[in-house]
Amino acid sequence: MKILQRYVCGEVLRSFLLSLLTMSAIFVLFMVAAEAMRSKLLTPSDIAELVPYVIPSTLPYTIPVSLLFSVTVVYGRIAGDNEVIAVKASGLSVMTVIWPTLFLAAALSGVLIYVSRGWIPISAHNAKMVIFKDVEDTFYKLLKRDREFNNRDWPFFIKVKDVEGRVMHDAIFKKRAKRKDNSDTFSAAVHARSAEMHFDFENRMVRVTLDKAEVQNYGEKEEDVMLINDEVLEIPMPQDNKKAMQRAVQEYTNAEIDAELMESRKKLESDRKREAIRTAFQFATGRYDEVAWASVQRAQVESTYYKRRINELETEKQQRTSMALGSLLFAILGTPVGILFAKRDFLSAFISCFVPIITVYYPLILFGVNMGKEGTMEPWKALWIGNLVLGVLAVWVYPRVIKY
Repeated sequence: MKILQRYVCGEVLRSFLLSLLTMSAIFVLFMVAAEAMRSKLLTPSDIAELVPYVIPSTLPYTIPVSLLFSVTVVYGRIAGDNEVIAVKASGLSVMTVIWPTLFLAAALSGVLIYVSRGWIPISAHNAKMVIFKDVEDTFYKLLKRDREFNNRDWPFFIKVKDVEGRVMHDAIFKKRAKRKDNSDTFSAAVHARSAEMHFDFENRMVRVTLDKAEVQNYGEKEEDVMLINDEVLEIPMPQDNKKAMQRAVQEYTNAEIDAELMESRKKLESDRKREAIRTAFQFATGRYDEVAWASVQRAQVESTYYKRRINELETEKQQRTSMALGSLLFAILGTPVGILFAKRDFLSAFISCFVPIITVYYPLILFGVNMGKEGTMEPWKALWIGNLVLGVLAVWVYPRVIKY
């Protein structure tokens, strides 16, 4: 690489790394950490453990914007110092100083494509596991923050005055029940001066140790009150208590997405075909009363689910690639704009690129995600509208820079 190209590439790289470090600090250390501390759900040690897993998830956003900022700053400065004019005066094309940055942007896009296929979704899953690594700890954190636990899937409503460590002070446990009209009510209440909960996942049971407790049963005619002490209240865990631990599609690696896509497509095709053949055969033989309409309806519901799931998985795949290539397109657009704004401050050039991106590109990405998930448009088309718009803008800007 010639001296001129090394010089430009080095300037862009230094500015990019500084911008990336600053933006990552803003995204993670200030915004995420401040929100976590405000919610009182995460302790400082949890935040310190969480930050390394959160940073990778911000890269698809921080890398393109940092690169856009660096190219507008560097090319605006060298153009303002008449270095671009000097390059043209020496008989060289302005692309001589642009190509190194485009190669750097292409390399960064390639890195983003690679890490978004595996490292970023794994980190996103690990970030969630930091919060839910200990369900018992998480329960106490939620109870300490909200002073109550009101999950309708659990048979008891829990309300406390305060929580110190694992001890709940002035705890109230109300047992859920149904009236004759199927409305919600409570059939009993346990008032305890203090209580401790222990989760037994092997037996799917939560055991509550009560201290100086009073049990009050609500009857239709009269109430029954009983005093107990050092007793253990057993609360069965709901069967779907692991819903919060289920992975979102953003936590799937591309290999896992491909595997589930293959399985979903296979089930979609085979289940519908099997039910269609069975129903058609029964109709053809005149056995209308033997048609399993419940099975047909179930196949239709499952078909709708698999279609929606396929759209969701395909949209996630296309979104990762589309946003990763955003780094290259941001550089392609930001470089000529920085040169054109040579006589102005770099902030004007950056804003001139960033405002269309904020008002056009990212809304188009969100629009494409919604269209892809709903099946209104094929994901590979919907997610590339934003990139197409940036490409059109770049084609419109470049002739103004390289015409002389």
